[in-house]
Amino acid sequence: MGRRPVEKFSRALRRRAQVCFWQRSPAGVNSSAVKTVAAAAAAGDGGGSVAHSRDAARENAATGDAIHPTSTTATTFFPSIMGERDDGIIHANYSLRQALARGAPETRLTRQVRHAIEHSTGKAEALKAFQVLLQADGEGPTAATFKMLSATLLQHHVEQRVGQAGFQRALMDAVGYEGDRWQSLSEEERSTFVNYTCRMTERWAERGSSYNKLLGFSQEGADNEIVARAEYQMRKCGIMVLASSLADLMHLDITWSTALHLFNFAEELQKDIPPPMEMTDRLMGLMTGYKSGLGGSRPWMRALELYQRALVSGYDTTLTTHTHALDALWRSADNFHRVHTSLSSYHRRWVWEKALKISQIVQDTPRLLVTGEEGCAYAESVVKTLTASGRWSEAISFIANLDTSNSDVSFRFLVPTAETYVFAIAGCHTAGHAAHGEALWTIFKETYTLRSLHSEALLIFLQSLRHVVRTSPIVGSLVEELVRDGKGLERQAAVASLQLLSSNHVKTREQRWVLATKLLDMYDANPWPQQPLARKTELQTVFRCCHLISAMECPDGKRLLTKLRKQLVDVFGSLSAEVEWLEDTSIYALQMTSNWEEAISIYDQAVGRRKPKQVPYLPIPLRQAKMMLVEALVRSCRVMEEDGESFLVDEDTQEAGRDAAVVLTERALAVTRAVYGSDDTFPHHLYAELLVIQATCAGSSSQRKLHALAAMRHFSQASAELIGRHLVSQTATALSLTEVHVENALLAGHATLRYATLSQRKSNRKAAKIRSGLEALVW
Repeated sequence: MGRRPVEKFSRALRRRAQVCFWQRSPAGVNSSAVKTVAAAAAAGDGGGSVAHSRDAARENAATGDAIHPTSTTATTFFPSIMGERDDGIIHANYSLRQALARGAPETRLTRQVRHAIEHSTGKAEALKAFQVLLQADGEGPTAATFKMLSATLLQHHVEQRVGQAGFQRALMDAVGYEGDRWQSLSEEERSTFVNYTCRMTERWAERGSSYNKLLGFSQEGADNEIVARAEYQMRKCGIMVLASSLADLMHLDITWSTALHLFNFAEELQKDIPPPMEMTDRLMGLMTGYKSGLGGSRPWMRALELYQRALVSGYDTTLTTHTHALDALWRSADNFHRVHTSLSSYHRRWVWEKALKISQIVQDTPRLLVTGEEGCAYAESVVKTLTASGRWSEAISFIANLDTSNSDVSFRFLVPTAETYVFAIAGCHTAGHAAHGEALWTIFKETYTLRSLHSEALLIFLQSLRHVVRTSPIVGSLVEELVRDGKGLERQAAVASLQLLSSNHVKTREQRWVLATKLLDMYDANPWPQQPLARKTELQTVFRCCHLISAMECPDGKRLLTKLRKQLVDVFGSLSAEVEWLEDTSIYALQMTSNWEEAISIYDQAVGRRKPKQVPYLPIPLRQAKMMLVEALVRSCRVMEEDGESFLVDEDTQEAGRDAAVVLTERALAVTRAVYGSDDTFPHHLYAELLVIQATCAGSSSQRKLHALAAMRHFSQASAELIGRHLVSQTATALSLTEVHVENALLAGHATLRYATLSQRKSNRKAAKIRSGLEALVW
């Protein structure tokens, strides 16, 4: 900025101090001029007195502010002549205050800069023209300059959002006439149209992002720097900026923190008058709106505080104000759809009660009509709060009543948005009602597609599907549809899709590893998280899904891991942390593999060959890794047992299969004992199941009964809930008993059987101690 505006402001401050000094000393430098004018007036010499007073005023103006007219100076310096009753001679100059508020008067360069800003083709060009004015010597921006800058920046922002051709088409539709008379719109008319278009599209518009060099990733607020520079110049110039200019700047692509600075600046300009409701609505919308990309924080508590201030501000609240208040309630419980995340009943009840109060305020305000675009947004927020509070059935009923109005007319007032349907579906999925969710999905497909959703709403929908992967048949087709359309996915949505594909219950037409390869490409197209802990957690999740998919579709699935490892080595190096995480997450393949040799190899590579100091750094606890190994061995024994139960092979083949099953079971039992040893977390239920399989494959009746009794002892030391019906049946067959007897012993008499088993173990330990003592005495 040039030195002239700063000098002018300091000069104004000195002028104000001088005026205050003159007010305190009325008999100062101008007392002689006052006496001269008074004497001339008393003598009755009209023309001479007027001329003499004019000369004195001109002389005072030359020593003071030359831009003030003579009449103003005379009025200010000689209040006794004008008939004022104040005792002081010198008063604060009203025109001086107005000049300070307006800033410097418009010059030729100022008008040229305004014209250049108005006819700029983009935000960068408008800022470049504004920078010319800041660098000029003796020039400074005015309130009109800032008004034109903010309106032009907002117009360029809307053109980027809807397209320049679409903006011109909408503008002509708004004009409604193509004649020459209406072709040229005034500045106020164009600004009003731009503001309306921006407010109508900003709720569902994808928020932009800018690359942060310090953080190393893209984040929200692509226009934060532009708005911060404009606000700095407004504060530096000391100009009374219009509230509409600040409101236009708030509608740019900024974060809520930048908007809060503008909101506070508006409060400082008019301390007794709160900022207009448009600024409050925009700030609440930024604090509770949808996220995109990495997103950012959403201070829902501050949004509720703004809502309470808006209710008592004296302004007329809009339907958007109450909509953002409902969004704030949803933000307080926006993780209701996540797996392994449950909200407390108290918080759900609190959300429900607050939502009822807000809706009651809307109903009690006759001027608030729940219609049009604002009504659809309000209905969407109501559904979001209903699902967040756990009332999915009320959400479905609310959607069913959207097509009817209060007066039961034939046409529809409200149409459910795509997000309205999706949040209701997510609420059904979270509660485990896959049938209701599938029915709503059928209605959703008639009007919208998955690409109609905002990115965060799509992420919520994908994450809610994890609740119903066992019962919903549409999960696989949805993931395939997202992968095949070629439009890409955001990073978190790609991770959620990989998690769905890694489930063994999801069925797809195309091979999983092919879909996973495409999803990895979509994931790689987004910036990876740079915070160490967040990066490790997310990449381990991605690598775990890849290992599970590879194990499910072996041997073709190995191509997925080969390609992924090669890419990581090429980018980060063979000794990087990313490659180490890929190798560590191979332990998750034990969840899907049914090959005992591969299971032992995976465990040995991930745990056995690992240094003891590095074992605690596994992605899962060691006891869980041991449990996964034993479960993999049990699955392999089941597969071997099922393959041997064929009646279409000869006896020799059956005998060979039975012998192989016996050998495999003995090996699995030996590996289990070797891995656990005397560990307290011994998997008794899995060990008992291996004994049951061994008893089933045993050749003699005595061996079957011996293994079955050992299995019952281990069943007694495990939880009764882990004993399945098929295990009871196999145990009864091995013991040549009825299932009722075995069920009474294992389930009904589980506590008695456990007491007997533990008592027998205790007596055996005492006998072993006595024998060891006698042997030591004998030796």
